[in-house]
Amino acid sequence: MAITKLAAAAFIFSTAMVLAQSDDTNLAADLRSKDELLLNAVHRGDRKIWADTTTDDFLYIEDGEIQRREAFLQELEEDGSAPLIIRTFEVHRVGDTALVLHLDDVPQRPLRDERNSHLLFSETWQRTDGVWKLRRVDISRLRVDPPSTTLTHSQIDELTGTYMVGKESCTIRREGDRILMKRLGRPEQEWKAETRDVLFQPGESRSRKVSLRGHDGLVIGFADRDQSSEVQWRRQAPSAQKRKGDSQ
Repeated sequence: MAITKLAAAAFIFSTAMVLAQSDDTNLAADLRSKDELLLNAVHRGDRKIWADTTTDDFLYIEDGEIQRREAFLQELEEDGSAPLIIRTFEVHRVGDTALVLHLDDVPQRPLRDERNSHLLFSETWQRTDGVWKLRRVDISRLRVDPPSTTLTHSQIDELTGTYMVGKESCTIRREGDRILMKRLGRPEQEWKAETRDVLFQPGESRSRKVSLRGHDGLVIGFADRDQSSEVQWRRQAPSAQKRKGDSQ
């Protein structure tokens, strides 16, 4: 009798699991279909689809800029561009809330190279009166390293030396064609050149190291810039350097 009850309980549990997985699979297909309609509606300026598919308190967030539903709908206009292409789509359901992540490719636009352009969507869907509606979407552009160029040895040597900001110091040195930077207590980093006076650390594409030059063309420091701030490092006791334009 006990074995029979255990078998029945196992059957009920496995059936429930299958039904739950089936329900989640159907939900993923349903939400992906809705998202594809919404992506297409953006470029057609279709406000009705967005109005019908979003909650009254809908929030649209792109790269930190927040728009509420009414303002977002007012700005929708047809632009003739092709919609984004969904590449990956994940759904995690918790009761009447579904959390969605999808990675999209940006189709080619006139005069722009979009081969490395991808957008990540983080969405919150809510089931209200039996209907799934979009409550929030947060969009961020995936960053990729810019193309790099190889500087001449003399161009790199213009940058080498010790730099200070406050009590912090860093040293830039050349090793062959490589540009290496070391701060006390931290691993040495390799920097790449985007241009002669703009450097970046691979994998940290949001920030740039921009050379600062004096009136004589010599490097006197560099600005460590990200999207919202800048720290200026000043060169200390520079060794003999070539003047700007001499190192070719």
